[in-house]
Amino acid sequence: MPALFGKNKEEVEKPISLRDQKEELEEDVSLLEREDKSSVRKVISEVRETIREATRASLRDVKLLEEGRCPNCGRKTRQFLFTTVCEYCGWSSFITPKRGHVAIHLRDGRAIESHTVFRTVQGDVLGITDDVVRVRVPQDNIGYIEYIWTDDEIAERREQLRREQLVVCDWCGREVQWDEYVAVTYVAFGKEQQRFLFCSEKCKQAFQRQYSMRIHRNCYERPCTGCNECIKRYPDEETWEKLEEKGVRPEDKR
Repeated sequence: MPALFGKNKEEVEKPISLRDQKEELEEDVSLLEREDKSSVRKVISEVRETIREATRASLRDVKLLEEGRCPNCGRKTRQFLFTTVCEYCGWSSFITPKRGHVAIHLRDGRAIESHTVFRTVQGDVLGITDDVVRVRVPQDNIGYIEYIWTDDEIAERREQLRREQLVVCDWCGREVQWDEYVAVTYVAFGKEQQRFLFCSEKCKQAFQRQYSMRIHRNCYERPCTGCNECIKRYPDEETWEKLEEKGVRPEDKR
């Protein structure tokens, strides 16, 4: 049989049946329980711990992205219409078209269209349409990938980003854009750190006069650095400022 993308028939991956896997797993677990029940409990405990660690890591990444920070290095990211990029370390994340499509341009000049694509850990690209993997292309055969957006989708995304960048003043309720002046204060009225945003220093000071802090926890005057009197929910703003002022990349110091 001729090779498929350079692979012989024997090398093509066989489809995995989840039902067969489940039956095989049940047989293995039954055998382990008869021989060593403690090993089964250990495996289950390891799985649960892995899930907990993955959940914590996902939550950390989400919180950093919400703050406009790179989940890889912590520095500020640049937000484009469908892509978020960290200019410092090269990390990026992007959205694929929902109503448009994706074209995989091959090195031989041909193009394969799909609704969306995913890259495997081996580097190959899966072309998916209607929730079905229609094609798998080895990375060596790929020239470039083109994302084709509809005009309506681009317009909707622009409006979505505009709304997301609006800040509502926690004192007067006025809406301002992030690129306008926005005053920020971190405070803990209870156990957890909170963040309040203001459209001006006047609103910030009015808020602080209205909601004064206890003497031993003067969040308005005391920097968050080194303070352990509340549960932190946001990255230390002073630490991030120092990172942003840093002019030398870590790799340049070697």
